[in-house]
Amino acid sequence: DKVRRCHEIIDREKLSHIFPLKDYYDYVWYFWVRLASMWNSKIQHGMTVETDKIMQEIFAMLTYDGSEQGWAVFSRGIYDMTKGKGDILLTVLDNFRQWQEKVDHPDKFVPILDAEISGVHLEHHCNRLILPGQTGYIPERVVCSECGRTMD
Repeated sequence: DKVRRCHEIIDREKLSHIFPLKDYYDYVWYFWVRLASMWNSKIQHGMTVETDKIMQEIFAMLTYDGSEQGWAVFSRGIYDMTKGKGDILLTVLDNFRQWQEKVDHPDKFVPILDAEISGVHLEHHCNRLILPGQTGYIPERVVCSECGRTMD
């Protein structure tokens, strides 16, 4: 019901392009399956989260999947992209008036949004850990996918 209401608002107010609701769940399922496939492929090629940027991004996305807080991805074209958990994104977007003057051209919105997201460090105890089970690989050092700090 929550997804349906969000779709209706986005469509009615023409806020963005969005998948038709009837196809939404299929697209979401394929998205997570593809992400897991990318993870497994990287593992088979000997890559690790510590050394591979793509694996770090996949790890962050897999962490978002287990979260009940929501998350979003913003992009412009194929090169500018940022993502974040719902609570951090809401904090940054609620404070848009404080950083809007930095966005003097539409091309600058996503990079500046990314910088603002990176600057937010909500007080939290790093306890969100997801280790994909089918790999048999447990990293020596694990960093929090939210703040980048090494977890104890």
